Amino acid sequence: MAESLLNEGYGYGFVLGLGAAFALIMSIITKVLSKYGGQVQNSERFSTASRNVNSGLIASSTVSAWTWPATLLSAGTWSYSHGIMGGFMYGIGGTIQITLFVFLAIQIKLRAPSAHTVSECFSIRYGKAGHCVFLCYCIATNILVSSLLLLGGSQAFSATTGMHAVAASFLLPLGVMVYTALGGLKATFMSDWIHTVVIYVILMVSCFTIYCSSSLIGSPSRMYDLLREVQEQFPSETGTSYLSFRDKEMMLLTWTVMLGGLSSVFGDPGYSQRAIASDAKSVFQGYIMGGICWWIIPAALGSSAGLACRALLTNPASVTYPRALSTSEVDSALPVIYGLTAIFGRSGAAAGLVMVFMSVTSATSAELIAFSSVTTYDVYRTYINPSATGVQLVRVGHIAVIGFSLFMAVLSTIFNYVGVTSGWLLSFVGIVLSPEVSAVLLTLFWNKMTKTALIIGAPLGTISGIACWIGATYSFANGVVDKNSVMMSEATFVGNIVALASTPIYIFLISFLYPEKSFDLASYNRIELGDDLDEEEKMALIVDTSDKRTLRIQSWWCLGINVFILFGCYIIIPCALYGSGHDLSKKSFTALIVVLLIWLVLAASYIIIFPLWQGREAIRLIIKSMLEQDEYQTESLDGLDVVPKQQRIAVGESSTRT
Repeated sequence: MAESLLNEGYGYGFVLGLGAAFALIMSIITKVLSKYGGQVQNSERFSTASRNVNSGLIASSTVSAWTWPATLLSAGTWSYSHGIMGGFMYGIGGTIQITLFVFLAIQIKLRAPSAHTVSECFSIRYGKAGHCVFLCYCIATNILVSSLLLLGGSQAFSATTGMHAVAASFLLPLGVMVYTALGGLKATFMSDWIHTVVIYVILMVSCFTIYCSSSLIGSPSRMYDLLREVQEQFPSETGTSYLSFRDKEMMLLTWTVMLGGLSSVFGDPGYSQRAIASDAKSVFQGYIMGGICWWIIPAALGSSAGLACRALLTNPASVTYPRALSTSEVDSALPVIYGLTAIFGRSGAAAGLVMVFMSVTSATSAELIAFSSVTTYDVYRTYINPSATGVQLVRVGHIAVIGFSLFMAVLSTIFNYVGVTSGWLLSFVGIVLSPEVSAVLLTLFWNKMTKTALIIGAPLGTISGIACWIGATYSFANGVVDKNSVMMSEATFVGNIVALASTPIYIFLISFLYPEKSFDLASYNRIELGDDLDEEEKMALIVDTSDKRTLRIQSWWCLGINVFILFGCYIIIPCALYGSGHDLSKKSFTALIVVLLIWLVLAASYIIIFPLWQGREAIRLIIKSMLEQDEYQTESLDGLDVVPKQQRIAVGESSTRT
């Protein structure tokens, strides 16, 4: 489309206005917690949020961290291009990554409750060489995921408002950088909840309008009829119906993204930070409920805005009427924005842009604090200043947040000028980084893995994945290997599965051929803590026998849940529908949409209300402290301490002197 849907003012207004508003709100919340909640910003709280975050905030934070611009935009694009199958498969594939990660989250709480990052475990087990190898993967994941977030956000703002992509790349992380540096991981959790609430509210309004009250669609049966009609004039490029699951291209694409995305979960320090920050009793419920609540976002958005964009192509309300979206518009992941615009007009485009802004900034804050933790504990304290004080660690964390914000903006700009899209990067990440999945799991679960196996096996997995990816491209693209041909679904699928599956084979072979002394997994408890640790944080480190027993039981529950989702929801049901080759009936389609709408309401209710319910006592005591200004009253609560003014000053001065 030659003319932008919105003018540049919307782009700069959202980026600067909303960014400044969130920075101000989170700064005020951080100040209130410090003044009335006794939460002095020491090194442990900055990086781990005191390790006592409840399951509600863990769930909302998981939803927030996994709701990338690609989640919103790609799910809609998949539904536009592949029909009802698109959003459903995107959602299930992403949910599996979250629920599988629960195994790792539980193991972190059992084996390394004092860890600040997963990579600290590699330092203890393998020494400098092994630690550096994993750090390369860890930081590369951090960099590529952060670039993917900014790339998707900047391209969406540029395409929708005409705002320059470079300006968007540098301005989007600005407000996030401010409140992340000021509030640390605790501020990230709180901002995650606010961002997620906004996304759910917009999503519910969009879905219920499209399927219940819109004059253009208004019901699932009308959507069904429109998709049948549009199939005649604008048939699917894959040759299948928009109401069918028989789509080979979609099957390969979803498996490619699911396999590749495992690396961006298991290797991204942003996700392990949540496991480290959670209370031992909350980690299982937080992640599982986060995954269940997250699934509905791509599924519902794809099945509403994505399908609406396709269904209304023959209607003058369509942004591109009387033509279908061009290849460049599809590559820019615009079906969601166009679908919302067709239904709501310019306000729909603005609402879509708000969701994109929320997804960029919330996920970016997690990446910033994760990078600062790795820089602070795995680089600065390990190799530069082993005797660093808490004040020095906080200072390094602040510098890392600011520096990484600028770096990711520069890299996003480079990708924009090279012509890389978020979809391209999404398929590429796993080919290079999937070996870290096996490295992390075997390091925490298997005591016979050797340093040599890590140093040689992981890079071999990456090399194997790249080699097979290029080879498959050459084969399937008739000898043509370029930026476009390497993104063929067959080629990226081969590259991702080889990189993921070959690494454990290399690690097992090398570990058995060149064995070393078995590692005592209890040694992970040797991780050092900051010297400014307070009593609240000391208590959060204790994982007693009862907690350990609960975590082990939850591991078995996690196994059952993953077997059900992976084999039942992701393999058996889609393959059965694929094999049938039939379109969904109108009754089946209507039933599916009704289930999606009910699921959306339940998920939104849980994410919006449950964190407030769990924190009600903390909120009550802080408000009480603010209103009464009682300087001699001390009240303690789970996760927050409301302390008298004199004691707060003493704690602050003690931290400063340290």
